Amino acid sequence: MEKHELVDINGNKIGKILTHIEARDLNNVPNGCYISVVGVVIINEDNQILLQKRSKNKRVNPSKWGICGGKVDLGETPLEAGTRETLEEIGIVLNKEELKILNRTTDGKLHFTVYYIRKNIDINKCKLQREEVEEVKYFKINELQELDTEGFEWLDNLTKIIQ
Repeated sequence: MEKHELVDINGNKIGKILTHIEARDLNNVPNGCYISVVGVVIINEDNQILLQKRSKNKRVNPSKWGICGGKVDLGETPLEAGTRETLEEIGIVLNKEELKILNRTTDGKLHFTVYYIRKNIDINKCKLQREEVEEVKYFKINELQELDTEGFEWLDNLTKIIQ
């Protein structure tokens, strides 16, 4: 069973562990603690962003566009979780050394670490995890605001990078 180690406001592990089932209910997260969540923004040579459309059967944010990511598992760093989630969700192997931090923030009981990488990915070669992802597509940065998304708190920082 998947487990997740909680972090403090700075993203440091604190030794408290929740099962995956427990982590689904944020009321199980004590005050001052956070579930570590990771995301990966993939940017191609044309400064387009690769997004995935979540499965319509997902419990959270069904059919919304977003980036690869998820909860950091017990024993993982956010960086390791980002590469694992990208491989699981869209079948793409990323080199950890090429990922750079884009944003760190908290929202409620979640601590987000978002990385970015410049990499040209042929979307026809993506192997989608169908229970998670319906499709992948590239978007120009100005198109992102028009989409039904799961949230892009990192968008301002990304705009500074690709201009």
